Amino acid sequence: MNKLRLIALGLLVAALALAAFTGLQAQRAAAASDAREDALKAAQTRVPDLLSYDKATLAEDLDRALDQTTGSFTDDYEQILTEVVEPTAHRRGISTKAVISAAGVVSGDRDEVVVLLFLTQTTTAKGDRSSVSGSRVEVTMERDGDEWKIAGLMPV
Repeated sequence: MNKLRLIALGLLVAALALAAFTGLQAQRAAAASDAREDALKAAQTRVPDLLSYDKATLAEDLDRALDQTTGSFTDDYEQILTEVVEPTAHRRGISTKAVISAAGVVSGDRDEVVVLLFLTQTTTAKGDRSSVSGSRVEVTMERDGDEWKIAGLMPV
């Protein structure tokens, strides 16, 4: 009888450990799913702010663009804005507006999510010349405190 109790106790402990492990895994999966959803929403808001600017409000728009970024991407993007975008926009009177047409999560966990965005970008230059182009970008979103910000952007 003593042996039977020991076996029952062992099975009970194993069942409790399995239940705790399963609960922890479910909690982790839910947290990762929430993170992917939150990062996707943030990307759909932040990327148009990152890629859109108006010649009349260029300085403010470029500052707003940098506010969408985090990590080393901030320095890299600031260099592009300073050396390429700003002088070209001033010289040619360029304004551009980016709109997301479709988006989805490629991969992700609780702290980093990669999303794929399909964009339509309308660019207008002096003389009201405009062009519309479509593109796809893979965007790496990273948690920055309580927010999701852009940590990388690569055309695909």
